[in-house]
Parts: sequence; structure tokens; C-alpha cells
Amino acid sequence: MLARIFNKTASLLRACALSIGGIRKGSLISPFIGVSVSGVIRLGRRVSIKNAKLDAQQGMITLGDHVWLNQGVEINALHHVSVGKGTTLQRNVTINGDVRIGEECLLAPNIFVSSTSHVHDYLPGVRIREQERKISREAFLQHYNKPIVIGDDVWLGANVVLMPGVIIGSHVVIGANSVVNIDIPSGTIAAGVPVRIIKKRPGFEGLADA
Repeated sequence: MLARIFNKTASLLRACALSIGGIRKGSLISPFIGVSVSGVIRLGRRVSIKNAKLDAQQGMITLGDHVWLNQGVEINALHHVSVGKGTTLQRNVTINGDVRIGEECLLAPNIFVSSTSHVHDYLPGVRIREQERKISREAFLQHYNKPIVIGDDVWLGANVVLMPGVIIGSHVVIGANSVVNIDIPSGTIAAGVPVRIIKKRPGFEGLADA
């Protein structure tokens, strides 16, 4: 009980410190954001964060200059989550694990991006919860964490899901409600469940694949 009160108080104090420190960088950060007590959180200049959650207790979260996080955004860093300059995350976007997002990207509401999955086949015949209690961090990272990379100038439509390990090139558009389970080349438009490449994005036909 005392530990819970301490952590809650420490989290609130850290959120206030980030808010006050952000003023010097021209940032607008709500003092009521949820932040982990431990872990590294690095914020650029003119960052805007509404009522979001930043959990870096197992790693690092880096937000570049002019990044904007709307209500309900959750970022949970297993290793490192970075969001590039000028990128915006709309309501209820969730980013988990080990994810790199480029510059000037647009993430619509309710997107789910996770480099990890549940431990379901590490110990055959054992329940998922029990497997997750028994597996070591090293084994988990080796078998159940596949980093996700998103290039620059990428637009992800509402409700998009990115599966572990995918690489999305720059100047890509992913249609709403898509499940991305393959790499997407730069300069393309894709959509579907599972996703498929529809066509090249006009003006970006000559780009090399991701």
C-alpha cells in the first residue's frame, strides 16, 4: 500500500517536472500525464502532450521537436520508443515495445503498434500467464520482441494494427482498419486485412523499396 502511494506521488511529481521543464522549450505538457517513476524520457522542443501515458520504466522514450500526442495516447517502452520531429499521434494510439517512428508522420485514432506478443508457445502445454511468469527477460527479448520501424511522411489510417517486426518505408499510406503483417515499400499505398499493396503513391513512383 505504501509502495503504491509512493509510486503514485513520484509519478505525479515527475509529470509536473516535465510540464514545468517543457515551458522552457516552448512545450505544452499536461501536468496530469501518466509517467513511469523510472526509465528515461527525452522530449524535444515545442512538444505538445495532452492526457497521455508515457511508461519508460523498462527503457527509453524519445519525442522529437514538435511532436503532438492527443488524449489517450499510451507509449510503453520495452527498450526504446522514438517518435520523430513533427509526428502527430491522435486519440487512443498505443505504442508498445521497441518502435521507431520517423518524421512528419500522421497516426490516426485507435492505432495499435506493438513489437511484442504474448508468450504462448515457449513452454508447450503451459498456460500463457504461467509462461510469461517463468520466461526470463533475455529469452523474452530474443523470442517475442521484433522491433518495428516506420519511415518519414507515413500516414496510418484509423484502427490500423502493425504486427511485430514490420518495416514501413517512407511516404507510405496505410488505409483504415488494415492489419500490417508484411513490410511495405516506400512510396506505396496499402490497405486490407491482411494488408496488400494497392498502388504507388503519386510522385513517389521511383523510390527504392524499404
